[in-house]
Amino acid sequence: MDTSAAQPDPLHQVIENLEDAEYKVEQPLPGVIRVEGRFSNTERIALQAAADAGDHAVAVWAISHHDDWTLAAWSRPELVTITQRGPAPQRWRHRQLPPQLQPNAPTFLEGAASRFDIVTRPKHRPTDAARAVLAEFDITDPAPPGWVPPVVEAPPVVQTTVPVAAEKARRATATRAPREPKAPAKPEPVVAVCPSCFMALPATGVCDNCG
Repeated sequence: MDTSAAQPDPLHQVIENLEDAEYKVEQPLPGVIRVEGRFSNTERIALQAAADAGDHAVAVWAISHHDDWTLAAWSRPELVTITQRGPAPQRWRHRQLPPQLQPNAPTFLEGAASRFDIVTRPKHRPTDAARAVLAEFDITDPAPPGWVPPVVEAPPVVQTTVPVAAEKARRATATRAPREPKAPAKPEPVVAVCPSCFMALPATGVCDNCG
C-alpha cells in the first residue's frame, strides 16, 4: 500500500509559523516557500523560516511591502542567501554551516560576516557553487517569480546660461589688482674717515685728532 500520501509535509510547521505571523504564504515549487508581509528585514524572515525547517532542505523567498526580497536556500551544510534592496545590486552570500549551527544563528541574522562564509572577490558575487545549491530546488533565477525590478528615473538636467556681460564683470571683479612696485631702498650714507686714525671726519673735512 502506498503510504506516501499519508506522510506530512516537512514544511508544514514552517508555513504554519509564517501564517500565524499574518504573512501571505505560497509554495510555488516543491520545497520552496514564498512569503510576503509587512516586514523590512527580508533576510531575517527568510533565515528564520529556513531554521524552522530543521535539517529539511528548503528555499524561502521573503518579500517585503517595499518590494525588497531575500532568497535563502538551505540544504545542510550549504546556506545561500541572495538579497535585493531597491535598485542596488544583488548581494550573494554562501556559507557552509557545521552541525551545531542553524541558519538563524545571531551572526547570520545580523548580516555579519563569519568564518563559515565562502568569500568571493569582489565580495557578494554569485559563484557556480552557490548556483548549484539553487539548482537543487529548480531555481535558475534568484528573483521571485513575477518580481519586476524598480525603475529608477535619472534626475532632470538643469541647464543655466550666464549673460556674457555679467560673466565678464564677474571675472573682472574676481581678478586681483596688480601689486604696486616697491620704492627702491635709500642708499646708505657714505661717512668719510681720517686716513691716519680712522675716526669720522667732521663736516669741515679736518680730523679733530690729527688736525
